[in-house]
Amino acid sequence: MFENHGKKLAAALFAAGLLGATASWAQVPGGKGPESMGPMRGFERLHKELNLSAQQEELWKKAQGAQRDAHRSMRAQGAETRARLRAEIDKPGADLKQFAQLRDQLGAQMHAQMDAVRKQAREAWFAVYDALDANQKEQVRVAIRDGMDRMGRHHRGGHRGEMHGGHSGRSSGEHDHG
Repeated sequence: MFENHGKKLAAALFAAGLLGATASWAQVPGGKGPESMGPMRGFERLHKELNLSAQQEELWKKAQGAQRDAHRSMRAQGAETRARLRAEIDKPGADLKQFAQLRDQLGAQMHAQMDAVRKQAREAWFAVYDALDANQKEQVRVAIRDGMDRMGRHHRGGHRGEMHGGHSGRSSGEHDHG
């Protein structure tokens, strides 16, 4: 549960960080860098296409570092939370009500910490955005829009249609009645 949540938060760092957009680009876990990051490859392509000045490049590197640090922090926090929960549930006779309360408490703490880290990364990306010229800002807007479109297509068709051979999940004799 927390691992998937961490992926979503990491993905939101770039989109929300750079423009506050809602595009969700997922990072492949265990990747060795941008080349292994699935949809994030488009992010690296955008970086190259922007032809950043030396000052912009420095800001970009700082933002990437902030984003990387945020992702590491979120992963570490998630791992720590899972370990604490596992230790509690492994205790013979563990009270499930207390376990659920601890899970809620740790989850709230983790979310608060993640929000703070995510805001730091977002501010670093806003510094990059502020340094871009109008043409570069338009390139970023188009890249985010296109990423949102790709993710929208993935989410609309991926759950039932594309991933399951185009079937809607109903048998051929079933119909909507409503």
